[in-house]
Amino acid sequence: MRAVWSGMISFGLVNIPIKLFNATKEEKISFHQMHKDDSGRVQYKKACKVCGNELQNEDIVKGYEYKKGQYVVVSDEELDRINLKTTKTIDILGFVDGSEIDDLQYEKAYYIAPDENGERAYALLRQTLKETGKVGIGKIAFRNREELAALREKEDRLVLETLHYADEMVRPDDLGIPAENVQAPASELELAKVLVNHMTTTFDPAAYHDEYEDALRDLINKKIEGEEVTAPAAPQPTNVIDIISALKASLAQAEEEREPEEIRKSA
Repeated sequence: MRAVWSGMISFGLVNIPIKLFNATKEEKISFHQMHKDDSGRVQYKKACKVCGNELQNEDIVKGYEYKKGQYVVVSDEELDRINLKTTKTIDILGFVDGSEIDDLQYEKAYYIAPDENGERAYALLRQTLKETGKVGIGKIAFRNREELAALREKEDRLVLETLHYADEMVRPDDLGIPAENVQAPASELELAKVLVNHMTTTFDPAAYHDEYEDALRDLINKKIEGEEVTAPAAPQPTNVIDIISALKASLAQAEEEREPEEIRKSA
C-alpha cells in the first residue's frame, strides 16, 4: 500500500518519523457520460471564456478572485514556498478526552505507521495514549490545506483522523427539529423502548454491505440481457394516528426475526 503522506509526529521534544495510509477505500460502480443519439463518449474540453481558445494543461494557472472579475494568479512554486511547519510535521498541540470531540466533527481516517528508525518512539506514544485514554490534537498540511487532526490509539495502532474546524460546522437551528420540550406520549415511548430492546445486537461491521451497489449491478446485468427494469414502491411516512399500530407491528416482526436467530445460537 502506498503512503499518502510522510513526515514527523512532534510529541514534546520527541520526533517520530511516520507514514500515513488511507484507512478506508471506495470501490463503486462509475458511469461514463454518453451522447444519447449515438452512444459516443462525451469529451470535456477546457476553453478560455475571453478568447474562446481550447487550452492545454500547461496553459492553465491558478487564480483567486479577490474582487468581482479581478484575479490574482498564484503559481505552484509559490504555493510550495508557503512556510508551514505542518507540511512535514504533525505537531501535537495538546491532549484531550475523546468524549470532548463531537462525532460530527470527524472527517477522514488514516493509519499511522512508523517510518525508518521510528518504531521505538511510535510504541512509546501508542502505549502512552492507550494507558491514559487521551487523544492528541494537532495539525497536518496536505492536499493544499492545513487540517485539524485527532491522533489516537485504536487496537494497538495509531490512527489519525482529520477534523472539521469549528467554523465549518453547520448549526441545525433552522431545520425544523422539534424542541426539547416536545415529548412523546408515554404509551408510544414504552413501546418504542421495547422495540429497541428487541432489536439490540452487537455491532459487526462485516454484517453490513452496500445493497445499493448490489442492486445497481443487478440492474446493469438485466439491461445487458435486455430485461425490463421495474422500480419498487416507495415507502410512505407513518400516519401520526397509526404510530402505536406501526410500533406493535414492528415489535411483532422483530420477535419473529429474533426467534430463528435464538434457535441457531442454541443449536
